[in-house]
Amino acid sequence: MFANSKLLQRYAILCGLLTEYESIQNKIKHGYLFKDHLHKAIELKPEDPLSYYLLGRWCYAVSQCTWIERKIAATLFGEPPSATVQDALQNFLKAEEISPKYSKFNYVFLAKCYKDLGQRSRALQMCDAASAMSIVTKEVFFLFGLIRFIV
Repeated sequence: MFANSKLLQRYAILCGLLTEYESIQNKIKHGYLFKDHLHKAIELKPEDPLSYYLLGRWCYAVSQCTWIERKIAATLFGEPPSATVQDALQNFLKAEEISPKYSKFNYVFLAKCYKDLGQRSRALQMCDAASAMSIVTKEVFFLFGLIRFIV
């Protein structure tokens, strides 16, 4: 069992990366691991915006699953993963609340959520906020750290 929130986050990210190359069954299994490890990371360090951003990404991805993907998940696991765009939005907003201007990517996903929820003006505000941010943000440093962790 991990006792460090950063290790839990990195394990979750590695599970997410694996889904790009796995069968649907393993993709769903790794998706559950991704979510579980992020919940544990949040328990250990609830003030870390990265965990909320990543959980928002999971919620958004699950909310976009097709009908057939949900049926396959239900067949293989009994119950498909469940999340809504509103769930994703709440996680992205929590990341922003903890660390304002945390990430350009967070603003992009806020914009996607607002667009999906029919809030066009809020979506445009988030796009403008993302455009105003420099390209070098905290996620670049995080990704560099992750690459060092993997190697």
